[in-house]
Amino acid sequence: MTRSIHLSAVVLSSLLLGYTSPARADDAEEAKRYFIKAQTAYKLNKYLEAIENYEAAYRALPDAAFLFNIAQAQRQQYALDKKVDRLHKALALYKAYLRDMPQAPNRNTVMTLMEELQKWIQAVDNRRDADDRPGTLTLRGDTAAGAMVLMDGKELGPMPLSRKVPAGPHLLQVRRPGFREWSTSLTVAAGSQLELPVILQAEGGPTPPPPPKSTPVYKRWWFWTIIGVVVVGGAGAGIGAYYGTRGESVPAMPTVDLR
Repeated sequence: MTRSIHLSAVVLSSLLLGYTSPARADDAEEAKRYFIKAQTAYKLNKYLEAIENYEAAYRALPDAAFLFNIAQAQRQQYALDKKVDRLHKALALYKAYLRDMPQAPNRNTVMTLMEELQKWIQAVDNRRDADDRPGTLTLRGDTAAGAMVLMDGKELGPMPLSRKVPAGPHLLQVRRPGFREWSTSLTVAAGSQLELPVILQAEGGPTPPPPPKSTPVYKRWWFWTIIGVVVVGGAGAGIGAYYGTRGESVPAMPTVDLR
């Protein structure tokens, strides 16, 4: 791969030396300046900057060698941002390079790169198709019979319900006159089957009691028991042994009232 990049640089250098007219020489010098910037950026893994300068070089001097370098940078940038359009751009640039330079010394390498890109593009397309597969959502519940199901604010149909839904995160709501609304957030995986029970509570029905408040840890009997064990037994054995191995004095432990 690296050898191919170097090869294109050698081809470009020989081309730059071939321009003799003043106007073309100026274009060649401008292209060379952009080319040097692009090569530096490429070596530093700054592929977007490399693409920008390779393209500027090509505009100054439309030579096929630049197309190969732009394709290389696009392919490397895809490894960083995973934007599939970069694979398509790289493939098109490789084709343009071979079209404009049919006897390119690295033709076999470019053909291999193109085959690799086509496999990548196919794999990405297959994965995208798989990710877009809908899931199956099934909702059941005796108290919810006839209730309307909404997903992301749009009606899906009445309960009981079983239908294909788009993969991804959704807000689900079930509404029935005279009953409290039932709602939940869920994520449907591509191609999955998800079944949920729905239990509706009548509007005038009893409100479930709030969960009991948790007793603070310092008021729990076992907390003070543990402290007592540490104070009575741990100060002389466990804690003392710990500080003894470190050659440090044992700090005084506070007196704890266990009543």
